[in-house]
Amino acid sequence: MLRNAWRCRCPRCGQGPLFRAWPNQVRPNCPVCGLSYFREEGYYVGGMVVTYILAMLVIVVVSLVLFFLVPERGWLTENQKIAAWFLFSTGLTVAFLRRSYSLWISVDYWIEPWAPEEQK
Repeated sequence: MLRNAWRCRCPRCGQGPLFRAWPNQVRPNCPVCGLSYFREEGYYVGGMVVTYILAMLVIVVVSLVLFFLVPERGWLTENQKIAAWFLFSTGLTVAFLRRSYSLWISVDYWIEPWAPEEQK
């Protein structure tokens, strides 16, 4: 399950790709086994929550490390620091997006598998 999630592959067969285009255009179903990737309206809101949680964990760890281990040098203004954190958090969100969606559908399929022909 985790290997298929990491590779962004179908949770059922492990062969079909989950995404059609970058960053997160999810295919309607698996091209290999026919499993529908959309169980219901708003299904991938959980994937967005996973993305948020992962990004926040990294941001908290990095900010604590910077706060306690790196001395303040004063070479960045407050506005520059805010802009840097904004860019860092936006980059993390984009970096985690596909893996989070893939993890969401893989865990859901692992907990409660559904048939390939089952639609919305």
